[in-house]
Amino acid sequence: MRRKRREGESSALSFMDCICCGFGAVLLLFIITAKQQIIDLTDESTTVETSIEELQAAKTAAEQRLSELDGLLTSMEESTLEAFATPFSELAAKVESLSRQLEITEEEKTRLQTASEETLAPAGLDRPSADARYLSGLNLQGPRILILLTNSGSMLGEDSQRALAALRSGPGATSEKWERAKAVVRSVMAGIPKGAQVALYQMNTDTAPIFRSPNNPWFDPYDNAALLDALRALDALEANGGHDLAKALFTAGEMNPPPSSILMVVDGLPTAPARGGSLTEADRVDLFERALAVMPPIRTNAVLLPFAGDPSAAGLYWRITARTSGVVIAPDPSWPPQ
Repeated sequence: MRRKRREGESSALSFMDCICCGFGAVLLLFIITAKQQIIDLTDESTTVETSIEELQAAKTAAEQRLSELDGLLTSMEESTLEAFATPFSELAAKVESLSRQLEITEEEKTRLQTASEETLAPAGLDRPSADARYLSGLNLQGPRILILLTNSGSMLGEDSQRALAALRSGPGATSEKWERAKAVVRSVMAGIPKGAQVALYQMNTDTAPIFRSPNNPWFDPYDNAALLDALRALDALEANGGHDLAKALFTAGEMNPPPSSILMVVDGLPTAPARGGSLTEADRVDLFERALAVMPPIRTNAVLLPFAGDPSAAGLYWRITARTSGVVIAPDPSWPPQ
């Protein structure tokens, strides 16, 4: 009986030993594992700290380099501004000067355009415009129109006494009738058709161009520069001497190229060439017949201004114009307006 009890106690002690051994083994394993984790975390922390130090050093180096670059940039800007300060000021002055010149040029351009627009039309100059009541009846055809203006002393008055009184006043004498004769020429030129050329001649003891030379008397009345020069020459023309109609018609026939139409601005029968002393009406009619004998076959028109003492003038000038299918007109005293 006692032997059995001893066997039971021995078995129980062995089991407890086994449990204690197992528990100790587990505890030992846990301790070993925890220590390894602590070592790994320490290594990782060391690595991170090293990286932080390296990044901090890189940041410091970058900040230092940035500071150097800022200083260099600042010095470069100062030197550049100093180098270009004077050229920029000079350039600004030039730009301002050119802007002012451009403004002046634009103003001049506008002025010239305005002046050009004012002188584009032939009647737009400082002279009367064409009057259809009279000019439509004149048979003036291009391409070349010759205007013969009588500038004898008779143009200074509507009768011989007034004309002589004006002539005695000396050079530069003028009269309402003489200014009217010039206005007739201006009005005729204002109504010249486009494309036609004009030659402006004086009829005196000699026949010569009022404007330009005998070798090149033709000009375009729509060329404003030429037209203004012609009008200035017309305004400066004086009336004196005699009126040689035969020489005027002969000169017209000798022109090369010849005129296609002729307009005579006259105030009576011719008075030259004179044979000494005073001329009677019969003498003047004879001078007219001589002119008729040398008349060229060119369409001829006449504007007849008044002069007392030549009652046959209208009929005789009608003979000239009728021979060439032209017309003669004796305008109303109010035409042309001056």
